[in-house]
Amino acid sequence: MGDAPNQHPKILVIDDDLAQRDMIADVLSAEGYHVTKASSGAEGLALFRADPPDMVVVDFAMPTMNGIEFVREMRAIETRPTLVLMVAGYAQSFLAALDSSSGVDSYLIKPILKHDLVTRVADLFAGRF
Repeated sequence: MGDAPNQHPKILVIDDDLAQRDMIADVLSAEGYHVTKASSGAEGLALFRADPPDMVVVDFAMPTMNGIEFVREMRAIETRPTLVLMVAGYAQSFLAALDSSSGVDSYLIKPILKHDLVTRVADLFAGRF
């Protein structure tokens, strides 16, 4: 993906938890992805509009705008398909909110293991989800 043949895919990580956001961003950066970070859904939408990524990794439970609300807003303005990986700490409430209209391509339940994150992102880019 990306705009140039050898360009690494761009990933936007949105999480209100600084430690979680930095862990995800650090792991993905170490894998060669170009990572941008946002601490809220509103900040994430602004970054998305300015420079649309190839994938968004977004937390489900955030104040003001949760992950599902972010994805719905993002899907309304995207100009090309963007992969969405959602992370959630509360499996039951998250899964209850997740349906086919959510626009989420895949998800991981916290705590996120680095290997699982790297594998899931690679699988999404390879079209295995």
